[in-house]
Amino acid sequence: MNNICKLKDLNILINWKSSTSYIKFNKINYYKNVMFSTTLNLNRFYSTANNNNNKNYNNNNNNILKKPLSIGQATHETHPYLLDKNEITKGIKMQEFKERRDKLMKSFPIGSVVVLFTPPEPMMSYDIPWSFRQNTNFNYLTGFNEPEAVLVLVKTTEIDHQSHLFVRERIAEKEKWDGPRCGGENVNKYFGIDFGYNLSNKDIPKLGKLLQNTFEGKLLINTTPWDQLSNKLQPYLQNVKLYTIETLLQQLRLVKSENEIKMMLKSGEIAGKSFYETMKYTAKKSSLSSSTSSPLNEYQVSAYFEWCIKDRGAQRMSYPPVVAGGNNGHTLHYIQNNQLLNDGDLLLMDAGCEYWGYTSDITRTFPINGKFTEAQRELYEAVLDVNKKCIELCKPGETINSIHLKSIELIDGHLKRLGIINDNNPNDYRLYYPHSIGHYLGMDTHDTLDFHYDVTLEPGMIITIEPGIYVSKYDPNVPEKYRGISIRVEDDVVIPIHNNSPLVLTHLAPKEISEIESIMSNN
Repeated sequence: MNNICKLKDLNILINWKSSTSYIKFNKINYYKNVMFSTTLNLNRFYSTANNNNNKNYNNNNNNILKKPLSIGQATHETHPYLLDKNEITKGIKMQEFKERRDKLMKSFPIGSVVVLFTPPEPMMSYDIPWSFRQNTNFNYLTGFNEPEAVLVLVKTTEIDHQSHLFVRERIAEKEKWDGPRCGGENVNKYFGIDFGYNLSNKDIPKLGKLLQNTFEGKLLINTTPWDQLSNKLQPYLQNVKLYTIETLLQQLRLVKSENEIKMMLKSGEIAGKSFYETMKYTAKKSSLSSSTSSPLNEYQVSAYFEWCIKDRGAQRMSYPPVVAGGNNGHTLHYIQNNQLLNDGDLLLMDAGCEYWGYTSDITRTFPINGKFTEAQRELYEAVLDVNKKCIELCKPGETINSIHLKSIELIDGHLKRLGIINDNNPNDYRLYYPHSIGHYLGMDTHDTLDFHYDVTLEPGMIITIEPGIYVSKYDPNVPEKYRGISIRVEDDVVIPIHNNSPLVLTHLAPKEISEIESIMSNN
């Protein structure tokens, strides 16, 4: 990347940050920030008219190519092949975002003010940013995909509210380096927000007064800190008490809409197809490496899967993948992914993708050389049996905890049947199955974390089902043939309407032994 600091002759806006000072407002930690911006004449940058230094061919402006307005994220105007008309993000239209905000505000009395912050993008080092991912709740309520923004919702009547969005100002010099921004003037058109403003010195008082005039001095906020903004807002918040609504924001996301389920299905299918291709790749590379001096490494499999999901339209991985060969699978969240893969071992792979803000989470376990041994097959069939029977339990009225209790009963039975738990083994099932059967899934991989696993499941909720058996290579208490075998089989499941079958979003990821062996033997 270019080193902007060395371009001394260019008149470029430098956005510097004051040292962070940590402040406590009542029961919630809040942060201070100083922001600096400059006002520019943007007409000279965005105008399609010729300036005095250019010739006007035939004196006819119709010959000049008109530049479409780009706002820093895909729109129907700039990306018609990605987004339909009125879609803010893929699959989700402007009206659905408004309905989400309406549903949130119905919970509060007239005069209440809700504010959500999304801070500046985090830096990997000095001036090199990480790839930006929008705060989940902010994304859910707006679809806006820039850092440094503030959403303010004001309850005006029993059935209505006003929405305000403060965003980064459009500054030609900044956009030349970092890409286009939305700007407050475009907020209403592209996001359906009532009022748009720039987060400039001129509009900061407007933000402060909105927050100040809240019902009974109670300001309802998300828990995302912005360590550079509160310094300017502090004078307006002297008599305001801050209350977090994080749990309420998560509650809105527990039950998915029909459009969200479609997006989750697409995410699951992309990841599922990528598992299919990754199994083929692993078998092919493994067979080639056996005849060369270049054995296959876990990170190569990880890289191939990531290429597969992005080639199919996903934006990123859902989380750092687990690509664990052999005994590495005994570590539940093994993410080093840097060991050589050995012929005859299993590969436990836990990976998923994020597709337009919606995640998938899949685990498959398959033989590196494409063929299960007898011991591997016995353990795999046990785990797969639990996976299938627990998926059948994913219906309204159950809870994740109730399904987990059933999975314990099933796994304990298999462990005893296989002789892993026996009279000479002082351990119980928890050593070999140390985690829950699953978790909530949605815009985050571990979604809606404030909600316990005893919440009654309703139609439209999505959970994972991921039983596993993990036997250490160094466990002397189990039959030798099972040592070093770790297996997990994970799917993403939609809780259906009563009397319907659960919808498995990850159905394209192979999990039957016969299918896996067939895929890996036909390269």
